[in-house]
Amino acid sequence: MLTTKVIDRWADWLMSDGKEAAKAFYRGPVIRAARIWRTNLRRTCFIGVTGSAGKTTTKDLLHEILAGHAPSAKSSDTNNQFYSVARTLIGTTPFHRYCVQELGVSEQGSFGPMVELLRPRVGVVTTIGLDHYTAFRSREAVAQEKTKLIASVPEDGLAVLNADDALVAGMRAASRARVVTFGLKSPADFTGEVLEPDASDRLRLRITAGQTHVEIQTRLFGVHQSVPVLAAVATACSLGMALEQVAERVAVFEPPLGRMSVHVTAENVTFVRDDWKAPLWSVTASFDSIARARIRRRVIVLGTLSDINGNNGRRYRQTVAAALAAADHVVAVGDWAASVGYHLRAQASGRLSTFDTVREASAWLQHFLQPGDLVLLKGSNTADHLGRVALAANRDVKCWLRNCGRQLFCDHCRRLTTPAPIDDEPPRVALNTAGDSVDA
Repeated sequence: MLTTKVIDRWADWLMSDGKEAAKAFYRGPVIRAARIWRTNLRRTCFIGVTGSAGKTTTKDLLHEILAGHAPSAKSSDTNNQFYSVARTLIGTTPFHRYCVQELGVSEQGSFGPMVELLRPRVGVVTTIGLDHYTAFRSREAVAQEKTKLIASVPEDGLAVLNADDALVAGMRAASRARVVTFGLKSPADFTGEVLEPDASDRLRLRITAGQTHVEIQTRLFGVHQSVPVLAAVATACSLGMALEQVAERVAVFEPPLGRMSVHVTAENVTFVRDDWKAPLWSVTASFDSIARARIRRRVIVLGTLSDINGNNGRRYRQTVAAALAAADHVVAVGDWAASVGYHLRAQASGRLSTFDTVREASAWLQHFLQPGDLVLLKGSNTADHLGRVALAANRDVKCWLRNCGRQLFCDHCRRLTTPAPIDDEPPRVALNTAGDSVDA
């Protein structure tokens, strides 16, 4: 069978050249081959993970746990659409005891074909939000689509649900399989309690299952990361692993890139990158994590919000105001930033700086940041590529394209250190909300 590495290279070439017809021609045989190959994987336990937030971290963490117990496969990166399922199947062998696949939705009806191809024995749902407002218009509509995962799990399978989210907990009614729940607030089979973190400000949890409990010092940043931790622990333990053994694997797990991943520069500036996507409903969880940190100075860099609707200006102003409440200084980046800065100049009291481009913001931050600072990067990768701000602190970034069209992180892009056409204006003098000129 073709390896996923060969498939990825071929797909990247096709995507970079924009050959839509060629991509369609290429994907058809892969999907058909995956359907056939799936019949050879009867002994592999397929696990589908979905949710509006936390599904990538859950998927990677669950794979980390299971891989320490038996040969396991998983979907790569954030690939979670129909074709992604086919690619994962092609890369799975009969020797893999488990395979963890992330599943996402982009429109009504997209879940059915995915679960039909994957045929999961385990379904895991983290939370329901409004990442795709344009397509679904309500959380209830999102939940209805994602419920198809739980409904597809066979009677001898397992459904793992977040008891703290009413829409997720309500999926129990659609399950033919055994249901296991997790949560921080509601009664659940696996209950978490957030403990005082250590000096690193990483998440620390006490997890109780029946009469057994463990304390885990994780390497994850933010209380909201307790959802993927509890989801992964509940799933692994329900599949037969001991809670103590699971806790050991959780303790060494590093978060996926761009999902509250932590990067410390040579100058001892800590960047927390939450820059894959920024749905409006979820940004406050990231802000709260920064506000809780016991650090000398907190900085939030805010880029493009995802899939917002209605009065964009008002929503950006509300988001920046929330960021100002959580941080000592806020940097707003994008075409919207100057207008928001004008409206919030009195409230910001000189704590808000606005820039049109990531290049300008990065240049200014290199002079502004000091050892010991904590910086949250929150934006939408395809629109901003905010990760370049953190990368520029340790290496020479030569690509500052505003609209490159690529979905991958700049860390993995060959353009990062190769001179590329720059459609940004050169760094110039920016204006902060106090009215002082700032050398950008």
